[in-house]
Amino acid sequence: MKQSRASSTSAGFGLAAVLALTLAVPATAETSDQDAPLQGEHVEPGTHQDNAPVVEPGDYYTGSFGPETLYYRVARTMEESTLHVGLTTYDQEGQATDDAEIALGTFDGSSCDSDRLGWESGSAGNLLRGAQIRATAPRDPEHHSAVPECGSSQELLLTVETLGDELTGEDFELVIAEEPDPVNGDELRTSFEDDADHWGPDGLTWQELQRDRDADNPIDPGGSLHSAPQVEPGTTYDAALEPGGIHVYRISADWNEQIQAEVFFPEPDSQLSEHLGRWSEAEVSIISPYRGATTPSGNRAPNEQNTSNRVDDTAATTLRAQSYPVTWTGRFAGNQVGGNARHATVAGDYYLVVTMDPAEEGADEEETSFEVPYRLTAGVHPAFDETAPEYSQPAVTPAGSSDADTGDEQSDTVATPDEQTSGISAGQGLAIGLGLLGLLLIAGGGLFLARVMRQQRP
Repeated sequence: MKQSRASSTSAGFGLAAVLALTLAVPATAETSDQDAPLQGEHVEPGTHQDNAPVVEPGDYYTGSFGPETLYYRVARTMEESTLHVGLTTYDQEGQATDDAEIALGTFDGSSCDSDRLGWESGSAGNLLRGAQIRATAPRDPEHHSAVPECGSSQELLLTVETLGDELTGEDFELVIAEEPDPVNGDELRTSFEDDADHWGPDGLTWQELQRDRDADNPIDPGGSLHSAPQVEPGTTYDAALEPGGIHVYRISADWNEQIQAEVFFPEPDSQLSEHLGRWSEAEVSIISPYRGATTPSGNRAPNEQNTSNRVDDTAATTLRAQSYPVTWTGRFAGNQVGGNARHATVAGDYYLVVTMDPAEEGADEEETSFEVPYRLTAGVHPAFDETAPEYSQPAVTPAGSSDADTGDEQSDTVATPDEQTSGISAGQGLAIGLGLLGLLLIAGGGLFLARVMRQQRP
C-alpha cells in the first residue's frame, strides 16, 4: 500500500525528531554528572539493620543526613580483604558545626572502626569535611579486643549518625572500596610497632620545600574531589581564592612516602589589603584517597605545620600541612598516639584542599567580590623504609576514584590514574558513541525524508 505524501512526510519528521532527542539526552546527563560535587547512586538507607540496603565496593552512593541513625550493609567480595568507607559533605556557608559519625561493625554489635567528621573553629575548615573508616583483619587475632569477623564477614553493618540537628537534610557522598589482603600480609602485621618515634608529635619533621619564585604557572583548581586537577611535586602553581571558595588538587603518593603542601599568599596590594581586613581566614588540608584527614593533630611549630591562619592584610602569609607517611601498617595505629594516622593506609591519589571563609551574612556584593592570589607548592618524599605490601589481585574502587597501588594492572572496571586525568570515561565514551550514532541516523532520516518528498512530487 502506498503512503500519502502527508503521512510519509510526517514519518520522516517524526524519525528525525526522535533521533534528535536520542542525541541530546546523554550529553545533558553527562554534563550534569561531571559538574556535581557529590556523585553516585542515591540509595535510601534502612531504619535498622534488617531493612538496610546493600552497598558494594567499587561504587559511589549519595544520601542525606537524618534525625535518626542511617543503616547500610557493606558487601565483601574477597577473603580477608580490607573494606574502606569514606564520607564527604559540603557546606556552602561553612557554619554547620554539628558532628556526624560513621561506623563499621558486625551485626552482633562488635565494632570494627568509627570516625567523626569533626569541625573546625573557622568556617573555611567546614566548607568540605570528610571521614574514613576501614574494616580489616586484626593484627593479633588473640588480643582481647580483636574482632576477626571485621576481616572475614561477607557483610558488615555501616551506620551514619548525626550528632545534633544542624546537618539534618544535608547531602553526603559515600565511597566504598575493597583492598585485597597482601600476599605478605602476615609479615606486615607482625612487624607493626605503635611507637612515638613512628607516629608521635616528634616523629614527623618538615622537609625543605623550595618554592619557585620565578614560576608563572597558572592552574584552574577543581571545586570538588571529583574535578581536582593533578599537580606535580616540586612545581609551583598560581591561583586565586575567593571568599567561600573551595580549591581541590590531586597528588600521587606511594608506599612509605609523605606529602607536604605549602600555600603562600604574597603581600597584598592596597585594594586587596582593605578587603582582607574583613575576610581573611584560610586553610589547607590533605585528604586521603578515601576521604579521611591525614595531617597530624595537636600543636606544631608554624614552620612545620600551620594549616589555618588569618591572611595578613599587609604582609605575606604562609600555610603548611604535612601528611602522615603512607604505610600499610598505619591502619593499626591507635588514636592515642597517631591521631588519625590510620587514614593513610593506601598508595594512590591524595587531595590538597585550600579554602577561605565565606563572606559574612548580609555583606554586599562589592565587599565580597575579590580574589586573593596564592602560590601552591607540594612535595612528596620518602619517609620510611618499611616493607611494602604485595598483591595478587587489584583493589575494587569506583571508576574515576584514586586507586590503591596494588602492583598489578587494574581490571577493566577500574580507571587508572592516567585514564582519570587524560582519558575518556565510560560515561563520556557512551555519550560520544550515542551522539555519533544519532548524527548518522538523523542524516539518514533526512535523506529518507528528501527521497519521499521527491517521489511524491506531482
